[in-house]
Amino acid sequence: MVTKVIARSARAAMAFIIVTLLVYSAIVGSLIYQGFNDAENRAEASAVAAAKAVQINTGWIVEVAKQALRRMDSALGQNIQSNDTSTMSSVQDALEGLPASAKAYIVASDGRTLYTTDRSFVDVDIRDREYYTAPAAGKAFFTSSLLISRQDGSQIFTFSRRLERNGEFIGVAIISFDAALLGDLLESLDLGSGSTISIIRSDGMLVARHPPVDAPLDLSEYVLFTELLPRAKSGVYTNWSPADGVQRIVAYRTIPATDLVALASVGTAETIGSFWRRVWTFLAIVGPVILALALSAIWIIRLLQQQERRHHELEAALATNTMLFREIHHRVKNNMQSMQSLVRMQNLPEEVKTDIQLRFAAMSAVHEHMYNYDAYATLHAPEFVAAITDTLCKAYGSSAKLSLDIDPLSISHEQATPLALLINEVVTNALKYADPGEAEAEISISLKSLTKDLAKLVIADNGPGFNVATGPTGMGTRIIKGMVMQLGGTSNYTFDGGTVFSAEIHLGAVV
Repeated sequence: MVTKVIARSARAAMAFIIVTLLVYSAIVGSLIYQGFNDAENRAEASAVAAAKAVQINTGWIVEVAKQALRRMDSALGQNIQSNDTSTMSSVQDALEGLPASAKAYIVASDGRTLYTTDRSFVDVDIRDREYYTAPAAGKAFFTSSLLISRQDGSQIFTFSRRLERNGEFIGVAIISFDAALLGDLLESLDLGSGSTISIIRSDGMLVARHPPVDAPLDLSEYVLFTELLPRAKSGVYTNWSPADGVQRIVAYRTIPATDLVALASVGTAETIGSFWRRVWTFLAIVGPVILALALSAIWIIRLLQQQERRHHELEAALATNTMLFREIHHRVKNNMQSMQSLVRMQNLPEEVKTDIQLRFAAMSAVHEHMYNYDAYATLHAPEFVAAITDTLCKAYGSSAKLSLDIDPLSISHEQATPLALLINEVVTNALKYADPGEAEAEISISLKSLTKDLAKLVIADNGPGFNVATGPTGMGTRIIKGMVMQLGGTSNYTFDGGTVFSAEIHLGAVV
């Protein structure tokens, strides 16, 4: 039974430890998952905010460029003249409010540059450039894709306006911007390393990007133009950049009243990498705790398993000892019966033989009770007393009415034999000397608890009684006195409608 309880406890402990580890791991995993989502959400929010900033700044640049181009057109007057001082001054004034990198050009229909604010200008024919050919073909306002300047080799993008007089094309007004101006904006957004901002034309041509790319780029087959923009004018997605092959979280927004799209991206390697660095730091702290918990769990499980094995061994040893103990008591009981048989064979008076046999029977009853009831620590008083008195009544063939009132006391091994002999002698006297006359003979036995291990034994009969001073003083009387003394008690006889023997004795253990 104990082993089963231990086994159940071990299984319950193992289940609890496993569940605790799983719950702990689930909590840590949930925190990591939540942290990962939060990191992604923060990166997306940063990208969206940056895209708005790029949208606003680009929209402002486009609007200011349009106004500057209109002022440049107006400064030319009706008759376009080259190198007119007042016209040049007006062209320069038209650039007020634009970034310092902005440069203006007015190119005639024959390809001649009439005016420019570019101090390092080198005269080149630009009539093959898209920002010239598109206005020449009739487009009133045009935004170029990313270009490599023929003046200094820098990356630029331009806005150009068709110039007409009396319905005839007379040239193109152009404002160019250094693509590097996006660098200051990106720095102010503080998106972290690996981040980019870009301006892209609605046909997929890159207008400007920072960090810069190596060459002009056509993104018309990129997922942004094939799938996302047709569905929504703004949004967020994660993809590998076609410019440099880096995975980023990208936010995009179309710029109203233009054919441009503003993009801002946050590098996942930086954002998620930063998150995982925090996770590893967290795990470096929590990991030893989990490891310690796991090791403690293993240690506890091993202890429980050892305890279970130990209890198995103890139960096996107990079973062996129990078997040996029962065998000893059984053999003692058999020896007692053998001595009874030897007594019966002796040439002794019948009364003497009966007394001796009954004393052996009382001691034999003790050992029989021990191995029959597995009572190795203590004996149960009601069954114990009943076993002794039944043997006596059968031995004398008495028809006396026997009544027992025994408390459920426990009797120690040391006190069992003296108590058995004491009861045997007193009840034997009652059976031998009680003479109830015509009335039915009665013998009552009570054993009541008084204190922790002190009990009161009362054996009464309804016989004529006897004088203690002049009564029998044979072996039985000496045994009674000796057993009371061995039980650490006191005894006395009284006569109240019969003989009453009472003794206060120590039983060694009381329930």
